[in-house]
Amino acid sequence: MGEEGEGLLKPKKYYIGAFFLLLVCWICYGSLPEPISGFWKGMFLSLLLSFGFYSLRFYILSKLPKEDFSAQLGTTVLSLLTQTAGLLLFIWMGEREGFILGFFIAHFANILILVFAR
Repeated sequence: MGEEGEGLLKPKKYYIGAFFLLLVCWICYGSLPEPISGFWKGMFLSLLLSFGFYSLRFYILSKLPKEDFSAQLGTTVLSLLTQTAGLLLFIWMGEREGFILGFFIAHFANILILVFAR
């Protein structure tokens, strides 16, 4: 019933989607006459953290069995804590709505890449 590995995340597809997302963001950043700096700071911080943690997750899962729940949970919790700390740090430093909007847009764009990379 179904093919082997159905529903598993494929790192190659994820990195291709991540590359295209970064390319689109870079083109939009360069083409806007007056870029909103807070928005792009949030966007690029979120993408950097997300791509970094998914790279770490792919590395850990390549070394451990796919069924190792503790490794998956650990990287998810570490990612959540780091992204929350980054968001709160920048808000504490004075960033406002543009930063938060960019941060969450990039976060949800990364989730879409994950959905289509399966």
